[in-house]
Amino acid sequence: MSTRPALTTKPISIHIPPTLQSFTVPLSSFLAMNAGYDRLVCSALIFSPATCQHYCHHQPHEHETKTPSHLLLLRRSSTDTAFPSLWEIPGGSIDEEDPTILHGLAREVFEETGLRLTRFVRLVGEAVEWTTTEEDVAVKKSKTVKWMKHSFEIEVSEVGALKGGVDVEGYLRALPVDIDPEEHQDHVWVTEEEVRGFYEEGVGREIVSKEQAGKMLEAFEMRRH
Repeated sequence: MSTRPALTTKPISIHIPPTLQSFTVPLSSFLAMNAGYDRLVCSALIFSPATCQHYCHHQPHEHETKTPSHLLLLRRSSTDTAFPSLWEIPGGSIDEEDPTILHGLAREVFEETGLRLTRFVRLVGEAVEWTTTEEDVAVKKSKTVKWMKHSFEIEVSEVGALKGGVDVEGYLRALPVDIDPEEHQDHVWVTEEEVRGFYEEGVGREIVSKEQAGKMLEAFEMRRH
């Protein structure tokens, strides 16, 4: 759990497409509509540049090169008990205190990156499911907990659209990503090819799981359509 203070600046208007209205409910309501699940995790795919149709009206000239998409990855703390020093996308568990599922993801993104969510672009792929075993202190025996995870492409106020000719590497270095040192130790903006390479053994930047690497590549593919 992050100790970063809650977002206290002026609220930002968040765009939610009609296709995601089913996530504009509290956790308790969502779990009631999805019987059999006990916990919900959501993750965020944050790209630079932001989708041009939302942020700019610039039409590239023939001589301009299209800016490649870069995805934000965070490197987990070296002292983390699960997947230490591996790379992942921002996200975490939705809490009962979150007004809605989408508010919960906005909170997680801010806690882990300092970035303020402004737009939900789309749901990326199907939900992922898994089970864990936890100790039920009340009855002094273990219980099975069933988890569900959804991933969303989002946009944040600090990242906009880019025109051709921009120094992309310089722009990415200057973006104000403020990671929480209790959870992560570094961040990086990667291309689709780098994601593919990071999961290969021996590269040095390994992603936490094949499932998450697959979500990343699926999100890159969706941005092309």
